[in-house]
Amino acid sequence: MGTKGTANAMERGYRLGVDTGGTFTDFCLMDDTSGHTVVAKVPSTPDHPADAVLSGIQALMDSVGFRPRQLRFLIHGTTVATNTLLERTGAPTALLTTEGFEDVLHIGRQDRPALYDFRARRPEPIVPRRHRFGLPERVLHNGEVFRPLDTQQTEHICQAIQALGIRSVAVCLIHAYANPVHEQAVRSILARTVPDACITLSSEVLPEFREYERTSTVCVNAYVMPRVRGYVADLETRLRSLGASSDLFIMQSNGGVITAQTACTASARTLLSGPAGGALMGVILSRTLETPDVITLDMGGTSTDICLIEASIPRVTAASEIGGCPIRLPMIDIHTIGAGGGSIARIDSGGALRVGPQSAGVTPGPACYGRGGTEPTVTDANVVLGRLSPASLLAGAMPIQPEAAKQVVYEKIARPLGMNLERAAEGILEVVNANMLRAIRRVSVERGYDPRRFSLVAFGGAGPLHGAALARSLDMREVIVPPCPGIASALGMLSANVRHDYVQTNITRAETADPDTVSSVFTGMEARAKEQLSREGFTVDGMEMIRSADMRYPRQAHELNVPLEGGVVSRWMLCRAASRFHDLHEAAYGYARRTAPAEIVNLRLAAVGELPALPRLPEARPDAAAPVPSPAGWRRVVFEGRRVHTPVYRRDALTAGHEIAGPALVEQLDATLWIPPRCRAHRDRHGNIRIRLSEPR
Repeated sequence: MGTKGTANAMERGYRLGVDTGGTFTDFCLMDDTSGHTVVAKVPSTPDHPADAVLSGIQALMDSVGFRPRQLRFLIHGTTVATNTLLERTGAPTALLTTEGFEDVLHIGRQDRPALYDFRARRPEPIVPRRHRFGLPERVLHNGEVFRPLDTQQTEHICQAIQALGIRSVAVCLIHAYANPVHEQAVRSILARTVPDACITLSSEVLPEFREYERTSTVCVNAYVMPRVRGYVADLETRLRSLGASSDLFIMQSNGGVITAQTACTASARTLLSGPAGGALMGVILSRTLETPDVITLDMGGTSTDICLIEASIPRVTAASEIGGCPIRLPMIDIHTIGAGGGSIARIDSGGALRVGPQSAGVTPGPACYGRGGTEPTVTDANVVLGRLSPASLLAGAMPIQPEAAKQVVYEKIARPLGMNLERAAEGILEVVNANMLRAIRRVSVERGYDPRRFSLVAFGGAGPLHGAALARSLDMREVIVPPCPGIASALGMLSANVRHDYVQTNITRAETADPDTVSSVFTGMEARAKEQLSREGFTVDGMEMIRSADMRYPRQAHELNVPLEGGVVSRWMLCRAASRFHDLHEAAYGYARRTAPAEIVNLRLAAVGELPALPRLPEARPDAAAPVPSPAGWRRVVFEGRRVHTPVYRRDALTAGHEIAGPALVEQLDATLWIPPRCRAHRDRHGNIRIRLSEPR
């Protein structure tokens, strides 16, 4: 599965994970037999993301000596869909909907973006009013055709779309989830009249009720599809020219992967492509270390992604919002904020210090990179405080200009606030840490979880610098820093399986539902899933079907997802699901109405195609007698206003069982780890550094 060509079966094979970030593109190359990994980072090329991908592959070829035909599996986390939506650079898109529903995107849910801000405005819909067209048709909620589609009028509207030069069309007819016959007819007409158009049908992307969320999701898919399709096609062509033997797989938001071909049609499923890989890295560590409850902190150059993992399972949500657009697709529940190494510090109109969400990105980048950056960033503050090497990063590949960092922090922050340089730099870190603390509380405390029973997994290029301070503020158990924190998301992607999600609205009382009707819905979804996975090269033995249901109390506005046991759908199974729903409701909201009926809203199916298992991560036996290596150097690091004489260790010099006391810095190619005073850290047998925290004096 996933390879082609004539590569020698006895030749060593590799897996490659590629994660495109806002500042760097990360690579993790894994030997398919031994599990040994080699990592690389190159600056991202936002205007042409494929350039950085090819550049990194070439760098690995030069350093490792592997040949492209040895690539057995290539998975890519891409930001193309996310950036397209956030920057509003998608294709001009038309919306075809039922006559009278053209303004659903404007009406929304009539809630306020900020409850007490009278100046708050919603972002403009991605499909302007002039590009929304109502079709004369009507299907009822039960699937009955109340008003047949006027094909002649529909053809005239499609011809108008062709005349406007629009090449991406979203089709979202009311109640098409119950009967897609009219949407299918519209697609046939579009195919004749607008032959070059990308077409998105709601009955294929989201056959689920709630017209606002469904319309928004379908429009987002249509809006980003041409950009994603063009990028994927270009990358595939360049990989083939390079001689790569693996098919291209794309990471999707739900923690699974899809083929490049599927990504070209279901493009909205890649909106959280990169961050999902980081969540999977948290799952790998949680299971390997037998630490079931962790919170991941993935702090990169532009943003920080936070995910709560309980019992080694990440939370999954079917409702999220990106760039002001509701998205109703299964996604790992990841909370993202604009806090990264490149986040810009500034003084607002009221004289308060702010950090982010604006970022210096890769161009011009932080001032210390020497690429023309003129604004102080979090990275500059870490350089001023001595926590980052004053000479270079990325093993010397990125020279650092500490004087440039000092100058911008002093001129833009310290002098206007009347404080010294080092206090201003510490203030920048305090503000960005406060932003991340709020985000961690958002995924934990605000959802009924006590962060004190979780371990913090800190990775990303900047995460290890900030992890200990954040965990101490939340009184968390410990901080775990994986072996290659800067490319952890790329490594996490290598553990993913192919996954497709299906949903069908079916509103009924669980206790009185007809088991045969529920079974027939699942049978239909499973038939589609098996057909899809078979086309992608999977056998029946390599497929797993996971059933669940969205359930609520009658007239509730939101649902909870309840796992359903496999096998034959029976009355007992449905009653068991209702009982499970009451338990989940009590856990989530603190109460349950156990005498009230439980209502099924949507039936869901996750179809998983199992890829070859990730090789077991290398493991070394701790040697308590082995002496801790001497520091590679010493640096003055500012901590709580004092300059602390701090040893600097090379991470590759630390072996299993080595323990060091803070203050200390641990440097490696892709990240720097800061161990504050009054903390102790040790390297475990899997290569992780685990920091034990103590109470501040």
